[in-house]
Amino acid sequence: MLENIDLSKSIGKKEYEELMDDFGIRMGELQRKAWKMGIPVMVVFEGWHASGMAEIINRFLMPLNPMGFELYTTGKPCPEEENRPLVWRFWTKIPHRGKIAIFDRSWYKRALVEHLHEDAADDAITKCINGLTYFERQLADGGYLIIKFFLHISKEKQEERYEAIKKKGIPLLLVKEEDGEIASRYERNLPLIERMLEKTDIPQAPWTIVESDDLNFGTIKVIKTFIWALEEKIKTAEKENSGPDMQGKESAVSRPLSPSVLEKVDLGKSLSNHKYKELKKVYQKELGGLQFDLFRQGRPAVIVFEGWDASGKGGNIRRLAQIFNPRLYKVIPTGVPSDVELAHHYLWRFYRHIPEAGKITIFDRSWYGRVLVERVEGFCSDQEWRRAYGEIRELEEVLANNGTIIIKFWLHMDRDEQLRRFRERGNTPYKQWKITPEDWKNREKWDLYEEAVDEMLQRTSTSYAPWTIVESNDKFHSRVKVLQTVAETLKRELNAPDKSS
Repeated sequence: MLENIDLSKSIGKKEYEELMDDFGIRMGELQRKAWKMGIPVMVVFEGWHASGMAEIINRFLMPLNPMGFELYTTGKPCPEEENRPLVWRFWTKIPHRGKIAIFDRSWYKRALVEHLHEDAADDAITKCINGLTYFERQLADGGYLIIKFFLHISKEKQEERYEAIKKKGIPLLLVKEEDGEIASRYERNLPLIERMLEKTDIPQAPWTIVESDDLNFGTIKVIKTFIWALEEKIKTAEKENSGPDMQGKESAVSRPLSPSVLEKVDLGKSLSNHKYKELKKVYQKELGGLQFDLFRQGRPAVIVFEGWDASGKGGNIRRLAQIFNPRLYKVIPTGVPSDVELAHHYLWRFYRHIPEAGKITIFDRSWYGRVLVERVEGFCSDQEWRRAYGEIRELEEVLANNGTIIIKFWLHMDRDEQLRRFRERGNTPYKQWKITPEDWKNREKWDLYEEAVDEMLQRTSTSYAPWTIVESNDKFHSRVKVLQTVAETLKRELNAPDKSS
C-alpha cells in the first residue's frame, strides 16, 4: 500500500490558510450535526515517527468544540491494561453516541510492539489481527464511524526531522525507548507495517494513507477525508431514519433449528439433601485451592450464568463464590442498561468487567441478553440480534486467545417448576422481592424464549467457550453440577492435580 505513494505533494501557505478557513467552519457544523444525531466517531492516527503526527492532530483539533471530543494518547499499557486482552483498553474508551474519540496512536501501535514484531509466530500474528478487525467491524456495524489515517513519510524526511528534533532537545523526552527502537528501523519495519495495513484495511474501517512529507498537504488531506466520511455517514443515517421502521419484525424467532437441544434434556435428575451436602463440601474445598492455582498461573476466568427466571442463578452463584477469596473475584449482575450504557455499543458494558490475569468474573446474565430478552421483546432490530451470534463468538475468541478460561451455564427447567417457584416466592414474605410483574409477563412468551435459547446454544457453543446445560428442576442437582463443572474445567485448564480425594 505504501510503495506507490507520491510523497512530493505539497500545498503553499496561502492556499492552506484559505482551505482551513472553509474547512474549519464545515468541521464545526458537522460535529454539531453528528452530536444531535447521536453518531459516534473514532479517528485513528498512526504513522512513522517524525511524520508530524502531533502537529497534524493539533491542527485537526482546532476547529472542533472541545466539549464534543476526547483525545487519547496511546503509550505503554499500565499493569491493569497489560493483564487483559489488547483491545480491552480501547473498548473502554469508545465514545458516547454523538461524540468523537481521537487516538494519537492506537491499538495498531500496541499490536506492532506486542504482537507483530518480526520474530512473532504466524499464528500469534493472525490471532492479533483477527482481534483488531473484530473490534472495528463490531463497532462499525453498531453505528460507529471509524476513520483511520496512516501518516507516511520517506526515510530521508524522517532522518531530516530527527536532526531537527535533536537540535531542539526537549521533544526527544517524548519518545519512549520502545518507540525509538521502532523509529530507528525504517527499512526493517516497512514490511511489518505494510502487512498490518493490508490485513486491517476492511470496508467498515479502511485506511487513508496521508502523504506527510509536507505538513500542510497532510493536514488538508486528513481534514478533507474526515469531512467527506462524516458527511457520508450523516447522509446514510438520515436516509435510514426517513425510511420505514426497521425495528418491526415478522417474528421474534427465526426458523426452528433441528434437532432441538433443550428437548433432549433430562429434567428428572435429582440429589438427596445428604448427598448434596457431601458433594458440595468436596467440590467447594477443591475450588478453594483451584482459585489460587488460577492466580499463580495468571489465567483469567469468566463464568457466565444464563437461565430461566427462578431457575436458581443466584443460589448457584452464592454456593460457587462462598469459598472464593473476595479479592480475586467479582460478581456482575446484568440488568436493564443505563442511559450511559445505551449510548455505547452493547458490548461496551461487558468489556469493562473483563477480569485481569489471575482473577474471576462471574456474570449473572451477560451479553447473551442480546439474543434472548432483546430479541424476544424487540429491544433491538432483527438485523442486530442475528449479527450478535458472530459478535459474541468473536468476543469469546478474543478472550480465549488471551488465555481466559470461559465457562457458560444455561440453567434449564420446565414450565411447571417455574410456576411452582413463582407462587412460592409470592407467598413467602422474604422472597416476594424476587418476583416482579415482568417475570409473569416473560412467562407468557415461554415458547418464543425457548426457541431463542435453543438457537443461542447451538450457534454460540464453541470449542473455546462451550455451553453446559444444567438440569435445574432440582436445586441440589443443579448446584452440584455447577460446582463440579467449574472444578473440572479449571483443573483441566490449569493441569492441576486432583485434590478431591
